Amino acid sequence: MSKKIVFCGGGNMAEGVMRSLIKREVVKSEDIAVSELNPVRCAYLKETYGVNAMVDASGAMKEADMIIIAVLPKIVPVVAKTIKEAATAETVVLSIAAGVTIASMEEMLGADRKIVRVMPNTLGQSGNGHSAVCLNDNVSEEEKAFALQVLEALGQTIVLPENMFGEFTAYSCSGPMWLYQMADVLIDAGVYAGFSRSDARQMVIKNMLGVAMILDESGDEPKSRVSEMCSPGGVTIEGYKSLVDEGFASAVMTSVDKAVKKANAI
Repeated sequence: MSKKIVFCGGGNMAEGVMRSLIKREVVKSEDIAVSELNPVRCAYLKETYGVNAMVDASGAMKEADMIIIAVLPKIVPVVAKTIKEAATAETVVLSIAAGVTIASMEEMLGADRKIVRVMPNTLGQSGNGHSAVCLNDNVSEEEKAFALQVLEALGQTIVLPENMFGEFTAYSCSGPMWLYQMADVLIDAGVYAGFSRSDARQMVIKNMLGVAMILDESGDEPKSRVSEMCSPGGVTIEGYKSLVDEGFASAVMTSVDKAVKKANAI
């Protein structure tokens, strides 16, 4: 049986989710409705994805199996009021609004509502990267399975207690930053060594892809792979020693710790 989904908000995040859902055939485009205040954006979403985009989708909410809140946090109370009036208590409300807790959603919608809170990953377009999810007790196992199916259209999913969302935001959502930064530095190092920037870039990207695939498929610890590469008195061990001497590991761990503390302070 097909599921009907209504998006509250038709911005980039909502578009990314609906694109993946349609591409992976989780739901059909005709079973997706979007509530979006910008008529131009509505026309774009209709033409591009074949979804039912409209300024007011409260009518569609009455028949929705799931409503996805994809608006700025400050807009959530307005959206929640519409959902409370239009949707039934059987509809699963999935929120990707940053910082809006399940408790606050229950306060706005009612304690009897089925609520899923999600912290989406920033690599959805690649099909990789984890989204974190937590659910209130009103969500059934079948509804949880569908929510996870929706989220896995974007990549991987990890179910976490809500009090770990700050750590997840800092470590996983911000995680690509450290890898982008490492890639950027390695490209500069390649140019310094004498390669063209384009050649250095290609070598770095392929090395990163290769390492990720090997670790993912083998299950090996990265340290074991580093040890295999470091022959006695060789080139690689010389580079590794310099990283140890320069405090590479300490710098990365301190950087992650500061990001976690910032996320929990917001």
